[in-house]
Amino acid sequence: MEYGEEEESKGRAHCEVREEEEEEYIVMLFSKESAFERGEGEVFTKDWTTYERTDAVQWIIKTGEFFGFSVQTAYLAALYLDRFFSKRTIDARQSWAIRLASLACLSLAAKMEECRVPALTEYSGEEWEFDGGAIQRMELLVLNTLEWRMGSITPFLFLDYFASKFGLRFGDKGLLLEAEELIVSAIEEMNLVDHPPSALALAAVFAAAGQPLTRSLLESRLGVCPFRSFQTDRALDCYNLMTTMTQDSCKSRQNQPLPFSSNVIGSAARNKKRRISLSLYADTCPTNNSNFH
Repeated sequence: MEYGEEEESKGRAHCEVREEEEEEYIVMLFSKESAFERGEGEVFTKDWTTYERTDAVQWIIKTGEFFGFSVQTAYLAALYLDRFFSKRTIDARQSWAIRLASLACLSLAAKMEECRVPALTEYSGEEWEFDGGAIQRMELLVLNTLEWRMGSITPFLFLDYFASKFGLRFGDKGLLLEAEELIVSAIEEMNLVDHPPSALALAAVFAAAGQPLTRSLLESRLGVCPFRSFQTDRALDCYNLMTTMTQDSCKSRQNQPLPFSSNVIGSAARNKKRRISLSLYADTCPTNNSNFH
């Protein structure tokens, strides 16, 4: 075998090994995603409105901006919050309780993802300021409610694979960067308990590339193992939302860049806060209190 042919053979072998490793990786992700969904158990009716959820997630994102947290942290915090309220009801009149739960979810997500984690006293809300003890008790309530299952799969882990599998090309700004921005924007609008990470990721890749996503395409390309558990309807729902968001953004922003970056979520200013006396919260235990049931 001549030198050129030998190098070409090595190149093909390297590509085959890489493809095999990618397939093993995606099989592992789908397996973990499916196992996590099966382990969630019973989900109760959520006693909070779309407005309350949107406000809470927007606070998570804005506070993440201030600390320079990654997009993964923002996603996990919103997911923890959705999972928490899928299992517990809340008195909607207790706005401080929703904020405290949001803060605890963000703090826990940061501990899972970030290299540098702020002290609990560094967190603050737009209206409320909580002491470290109150935040710790809420963290424990969240952990117990979620049964300490915090290692969730995120949609960002699927992006490279789906972009490669469907042959989608990078634009001037970068396909994956735009996909990440779409995911961060979308988490304000959709309950993450109802939308698997893989569905979010695939929808974001197609929406970012400006390519149509159809049921027939998904069924023809993802109809075999390990994609048998792939939720086509959820992916199409996510895609429709993201394309609508993109169209609205183009109309309102007139080509201004989205406010999120690939690795961190920018910066934001803090607003004035008022301190709440949390003596009533001192008796809170991880399984029962007057505001969470």
